[in-house]
Amino acid sequence: MPQPTDFGHPRRWLVLVVLCLVLITITMQISILNTALPTLVRELGASDAQLQWIVDSYIVVLAGLTLTGAAVGDKFGRKKALILGLVITVVTVAGASVATNPAQLIFWRALMGVGAALTMPATLSILVNVFLEVKERRKAIAYWSLMNAIGSFIGPITGGLLLAWFSWQSCFVVNLPILLVTIVLCAMYVPDSKDPFTAKFDLLGALFSTVALASLIWAVIEGPGHGWTSVPILSGFTIAILFSILFFWWENHTPNPMFELSIMKSPQLSAAALTLTFAFIAMSGAMFLATISLQLVKGYSPLQAAIATSGPIVLVNILVVPRAPWIMQRFGLRKTIAFGTAMTGVSALSMTATSTTSPYWMLGLGFAFMAMSFSVFMPASTEAMMTAVSPEKAGGASALNQITRQAGQALGIALLGGIATVGFQNRFSQDSSTLTNLTPEQLNGADASLSSAVQLAETLPLDAQNSLMEVAGASYIYGMRIALILAAVLAFIGAIYAVKAIPSRISHHGDEQRNMNEAENITT
Repeated sequence: MPQPTDFGHPRRWLVLVVLCLVLITITMQISILNTALPTLVRELGASDAQLQWIVDSYIVVLAGLTLTGAAVGDKFGRKKALILGLVITVVTVAGASVATNPAQLIFWRALMGVGAALTMPATLSILVNVFLEVKERRKAIAYWSLMNAIGSFIGPITGGLLLAWFSWQSCFVVNLPILLVTIVLCAMYVPDSKDPFTAKFDLLGALFSTVALASLIWAVIEGPGHGWTSVPILSGFTIAILFSILFFWWENHTPNPMFELSIMKSPQLSAAALTLTFAFIAMSGAMFLATISLQLVKGYSPLQAAIATSGPIVLVNILVVPRAPWIMQRFGLRKTIAFGTAMTGVSALSMTATSTTSPYWMLGLGFAFMAMSFSVFMPASTEAMMTAVSPEKAGGASALNQITRQAGQALGIALLGGIATVGFQNRFSQDSSTLTNLTPEQLNGADASLSSAVQLAETLPLDAQNSLMEVAGASYIYGMRIALILAAVLAFIGAIYAVKAIPSRISHHGDEQRNMNEAENITT
């Protein structure tokens, strides 16, 4: 007789609610500082490089430790890794709230990446272990993706509301009680799971992967500032390559690898991961540049910028993501991933129409297109990656999912931000000659970046300030357009690659194994 379908954990939907709360809490803490960046320029005197590292120190550490964090969960238990990561987050959030200079804030943000490296892979690994039926798991992954997006975009709104009445430190303090409640809920309701075939923890693999990934992301982020052919950057790439070689060699020879390299042989996993990277490069870079333009060019307050950015994005996410399982079922994962990635390019191109005086809807439309692309490609690519392996091996696939996203974000911000800065500098050097009411001494340093021009403008009389910001704003929009065109090209390349490389028929590793077991039961 056919065996009844195993749907998974009896309280799986409650577990999903708790996991989604974890995601909202962590992702909100990551993004809540976005609207506070101009405030940090004014109150802490943060430079461009420091602003970038306040954002990217977290990304470097998270990307570097994600494989290790997933391996810790596989070996010692994903629930334990989840709770440990949340505890670390509580400590680092408290530390960041009392930072008095940019260096301290960068330090605490980096340590937050340690907590997230334990927490983020565990949420997805636990999810695929409690949802075993295909349609339910697809819905669960869609809601996981939705909460990932909502947390990222309600963070800036929350930050904007807090900054309207409180200091920037409140952006950290607000999350402490939520984190504590989340820890209690995880302890009560989330089941534990681990990889039963992991005999011991792979310390060398953890070391090699951490150094390789952290060096790579560091070199990418610092490349525009130091120069891509400078000694520090070439050294960073060299270290990344050497330690990557060591990592792959060691994982092929150790009897207990922290990352099963064999899973990369799956075309649906590897192709979906690469496409996801392209999509996040384009999306993260475009959103970073557009958000900065709202405040420093168009003069939006932090709250206005947060609502203008997050409003259309959250609305579209809520409308589209719940329909993502139907879209995947109707059109297949390959077409869904390709379409979503291409929509990222459409969004970036639509944003190029904005100017210093254009109405908001010209950017708002681009934000809505960007949300639609995320709502489609994120659940589909995650589904393709996580179903390529068995639930026991979910840690490696989950870690790869996080690494591609974080690497894409770092690359997008660094690459497109660097291109936008070069465009700003070239245009500003041409147009600054029109500022006849300012002396060369008064303009000294304003050509470095938009934030430098903003800082200098605040020291000038009102007429001179307006003249300088008019030229600086137009120069920034010019550089942003160049970067957005590149973002669109990368997204379209990713979409074409998805069509060519992702298999038309997606396999579900765990479901195939269950079908084999059912066939054996029928035979016997």
